[in-house]
Amino acid sequence: MGVRVQLLLGEAWESLFPHAFTLMDEVRKYGGIEPFWTFGGGTVLMLRYQHRLSFDIDLFVPDPQYLGFVNPRLSEAAERISEDYIEQANYVRLRLPEGEIDIVAAPNLTEHPFEIWEIMGQPVRVETAAEIVAKKLFHRGYSGTARDLFDLAVVIEADPQPLRNVAPFLLRHADAFIDRLKARPALMRDQFGAIRRREFWRSYEECLDMAEAFLNSLR
Repeated sequence: MGVRVQLLLGEAWESLFPHAFTLMDEVRKYGGIEPFWTFGGGTVLMLRYQHRLSFDIDLFVPDPQYLGFVNPRLSEAAERISEDYIEQANYVRLRLPEGEIDIVAAPNLTEHPFEIWEIMGQPVRVETAAEIVAKKLFHRGYSGTARDLFDLAVVIEADPQPLRNVAPFLLRHADAFIDRLKARPALMRDQFGAIRRREFWRSYEECLDMAEAFLNSLR
């Protein structure tokens, strides 16, 4: 097994994560399969780079059929976790005071999408930074946020080569991603300023320049 996550006893994601095991147990119990799921999103990038605070849990599953087993409308176990939820065709979001748990039907994109980490004594498939960024830009690059830019910039600076290896996924909406950021500079700067940073201090302009130059270099 790879990384063993050291719990800090106080971070929001830690109080949410046991629910991930409960929800996947529902898939196992009522779906009759051994669930395949990965842990990704901004909280994993936080664990990797300590660049900003992140509170939510993003779980990715390969098939929308999983969602019926984690939907509070259909699952008593999910309802016990939260009665405040959103359901869409491709995701279920559970809202709790500590943060949100998203279960998203989105198959892995990259050739090596995850590593095995030990979290709370259990093996968990934790997405690589390249997989996380690939999903962000491939699925919703056209609606990118200042936080997406911040996450992209930290990975470009810390570990650019794996991103180069997944260039087709990054380029799908690359122009729309940059154009959106440039079209609303005041709003994006405000969003950027609201990010609760930890160990990455580049400015909005620096991150935008980094992202644009890097994406252009992939063409």
